Amino acid sequence: MRTLRALILISATGACAGHATSSGGPQGAPAGAAAASAPERRNPNIITRDELLDTAIRSQNVLEVVKSLRPHFLTMRGTSSINDQEAGKVHASINGMGVVALDELRNILVSSVVDIQFLNSAAAMQRFGGAAHQGPVIVVRLM
Repeated sequence: MRTLRALILISATGACAGHATSSGGPQGAPAGAAAASAPERRNPNIITRDELLDTAIRSQNVLEVVKSLRPHFLTMRGTSSINDQEAGKVHASINGMGVVALDELRNILVSSVVDIQFLNSAAAMQRFGGAAHQGPVIVVRLM
């Protein structure tokens, strides 16, 4: 009986919600207008060109920008290994061409960057194989 009441309540709520969206947004606005005006959600794993164009950070190198905008990109993750001193450390990739030391990002100015993406250790291993050293990789795409 309790399950039946829950199903009826869910069905009624869904029907009302569907009716409200098909009739338009507030004050007779067309359907979807409210969604179009809502602020865009920021992806926590990507630093976009729009964020990079901020004048306060334009002259900085990529590593400084990552430290200020997404410090969680720099947190070590993954497994560590006695045999591989680089295991679990954060590495970088420039234009997706192999894996380099994170310090290489100091040599790239923000003005030349399209976007910066964070790959967790599993995604990095899938994309770069053993070169990712079982750690996350910050992928920088240049213009």
